[in-house]
Amino acid sequence: MPIWLRLAIGGGATLLVGMGIGRFSYTPLIPALILDGALSAAEAGYVGAFNLGGYLVGALAVPALRRRYRALPVLKVALLISLLCLVASIFPFGFLWLVWWRTLVGITVAVLMIYSLALVTTSVPSDRLGKATGVVFTGVGVAILLSGTLVPGLLEFGLQAAWAGLAVVGAIGVALGWWGLAVARDAPVTAQESVPKFDGASSRLVAAQGLFAVGLVPHSIYWVDYVARGLDLGMGQGGFQWVLVGVGAVGGTYLWGWLADRIGFAAALVLVFTVLAVGIAIPVIFPTGIVLVISSLIFGAQPGLSAVISGRARQVVGARDMPHVWRRMVLSVGISQTIGGYLLVALFNTTGSYLQVFLIGGAAMALGAVLSLPVWSRRRVA
Repeated sequence: MPIWLRLAIGGGATLLVGMGIGRFSYTPLIPALILDGALSAAEAGYVGAFNLGGYLVGALAVPALRRRYRALPVLKVALLISLLCLVASIFPFGFLWLVWWRTLVGITVAVLMIYSLALVTTSVPSDRLGKATGVVFTGVGVAILLSGTLVPGLLEFGLQAAWAGLAVVGAIGVALGWWGLAVARDAPVTAQESVPKFDGASSRLVAAQGLFAVGLVPHSIYWVDYVARGLDLGMGQGGFQWVLVGVGAVGGTYLWGWLADRIGFAAALVLVFTVLAVGIAIPVIFPTGIVLVISSLIFGAQPGLSAVISGRARQVVGARDMPHVWRRMVLSVGISQTIGGYLLVALFNTTGSYLQVFLIGGAAMALGAVLSLPVWSRRRVA
């Protein structure tokens, strides 16, 4: 197995544990948590929002970590903490207990995102960049697929059984992550790093990444709840749609990376944003069966945008500055999804309307497509 592929698999496993299980596995649990009486509808939404807020804290903590510790030990510790959070969530100790552990795993998600993507994108050959980042973000899709298939069945045995099943998947991901990352070349710790200045091209990518994060909030928190309770289709149909999200994530994520290698990262980025804008907004306008399926598949493939935008960032700023710019992009995600998450949850709790929440998400993606247009920059990039 090529070293770059093993490293990409290791990076994918870290995102499986963090972004996949640590974040997206909560979505199919929300209706069950509400119907079981473990959380109110408002509390369930705010638990999701605190998870998004933790992401911001993690992104802010990374510079201090980079100055003190090598990347691999930080990645391994973050994986173990993520697993601890999953195990702790099994215990039914109420709203504040779940808020704490979901916030903590949100912190580790940011750490895992920044470090794993920086390692992969700076280590792989340029002609394998799209495939490598596609493999990394496919880890998120695998986790979504597993949570969509496991959670509905395990819920028949209770909420604790569902949480326990997710923890088992997380443990497997930790082991796979340690194996894959073992071949990484760990850079030495540096007390002071040369941080690149913002320019127009990288600033637009940072802003677009923030809009992407806002656009994800409706599906990330409310998609299964919208299908199960909003459309009154029940948990079975809600779970089925989340399985389709996983299918889209596994297949679509790699497909976007493959496409970027062929049509260019700039064109692929605009295309992904545009498709996501339609896929997020359309199910509340035309909530038919086929539209729900299409929306699930499109949203599932959303990790592909992160794969494409990370490759585009490397093209724009180069491999040396990629870790710094990627951190800015993750920080943009943290700020945007924290503010957007709390505001959209508050909007839903005030209005009880899914329509406004999902339309705002679609509009954010559409604006991201506009900012990603290569016509904004006269700079010629590889």
